[in-house]
Amino acid sequence: MNARGTAPSAPAATPPRLSAAVCAAGLAVMLGAAAGAWLATPRLQTAQGGTDLAAAVPKAFGDWRLVQDGSTQVDVAQGVETEQEQPYDQTVMRTYANSRGEEVMLALAWGERQRQDVKVHRPEVCYPAQGFAVLKLKSGPAIATAGRAAPVPTTELLTGARGGGYEAVRYWIRIGDMYGGDGWAARWYILNEGFRGRVPDGILVRASQRLAQPGDEAKSQALMDGFLRELVAAVPAGARPLLVR
Repeated sequence: MNARGTAPSAPAATPPRLSAAVCAAGLAVMLGAAAGAWLATPRLQTAQGGTDLAAAVPKAFGDWRLVQDGSTQVDVAQGVETEQEQPYDQTVMRTYANSRGEEVMLALAWGERQRQDVKVHRPEVCYPAQGFAVLKLKSGPAIATAGRAAPVPTTELLTGARGGGYEAVRYWIRIGDMYGGDGWAARWYILNEGFRGRVPDGILVRASQRLAQPGDEAKSQALMDGFLRELVAAVPAGARPLLVR
C-alpha cells in the first residue's frame, strides 16, 4: 500500500525482443517467397520476338516467285472479335507461282504467347467456319526441313470450296517445341509449360492449292511438300526457328 492507501500499479510490460537469428530467418522466408513467386511467373521462351516475319520470308526462292494478285485465302483468325482474343502477333499471306504456272498459297501466323484460351487456330476449324466442307483430314508425311534434325510432322486436308472446286491443304503447327497433336494435346503442353514457368510461342505454317477435282490432291500434296521444304531452307537461319525448331 502506498501513502494514499492504494496498491502500486504493475510496471508496464516490455515487448519481447526478437533475436538476430529469428529476424534473419524471417527475412529469409520472405525473400524465398518473393523468389518463388518470381520463378513461378511464366516467362516468354522465344528469342525471335523482334523478328519481322514478312521480311524474313523471301518473295522469291527456288523456282517460286511472289504473285502480286494472288488468290484470296481462308482467314487464319476467323472468329476473333477482340484484341485480347487475337492469337497472332504477325501474319504473312501470299501466293507464289513457279515457272510452270502452278500456284501455291502460303499462310504464316505467329503468336508470341500461347495460352489455354488463345492459341493457334487449326485449319480444320477455320475452313468450315468460312464455308468450306472438310472432305478429308489425315496425318501427312513428315517433311525434312533445314535447321531441324527430325522431320516435321504435317497434316493433310482436302476441302470443298465455296462455289465449287476443291482446296488441298498441307500444314503444321508448332507450339514451343511441340508439333502435331490435337487441341487437347496443345492445352496439356501449354499447361505443363506454365508449371515450368514458361510461355511458349506458336506458329501455323500452311500451304494450300486450289484444285479442279479431288483426284488432283496427291499431285498437289507432293508439290506443296517441295514448296515448304524450299521455303524453310530459304528463310535466314536466325529467323528459321519461328517456323521450325
